[in-house]
Amino acid sequence: MEDLSTQKTRWRKLLLEKRKKIPEERRRQASSLILEALKNRGALLSFSPMGSEIDISSLNAHLATKGRLYLVPYDLNSFNNVPLEKIDWILVPALGFDREGYRIGYGKGYYDRFLANTDTPTIGVGFLEQLSQEPIPKEPWDIPVQELLLV
Repeated sequence: MEDLSTQKTRWRKLLLEKRKKIPEERRRQASSLILEALKNRGALLSFSPMGSEIDISSLNAHLATKGRLYLVPYDLNSFNNVPLEKIDWILVPALGFDREGYRIGYGKGYYDRFLANTDTPTIGVGFLEQLSQEPIPKEPWDIPVQELLLV
């Protein structure tokens, strides 16, 4: 039986490969759907998409014009500089999510440490293809998102 660390490493590899295979047209469609779903949700702590993550650049640009965009710091150790009192929702990326809202990220634990210290509601965002039918392996400190928006 694999230990939890080995399981998570295997999951990360499989989920990243799956996400990279999402066709470009599907990616554009998902970006538009995310914009429509979140553009009126209030002030969002968002992120700058990396690699094959869902492209929320249009959403970020829209929110910036409305003064409702806060971005996760480039240095993820600087989460303590985020003005949580001004934020209505936190957008959380991942390699994959399960139906309970647990996520698997890149393994550094930045989001879990940050989310452990806030009551601000969270939305896991990504592609529908990132939803696992099986529970994602989790550690005691893993924190589920409260809502999933997978398009």
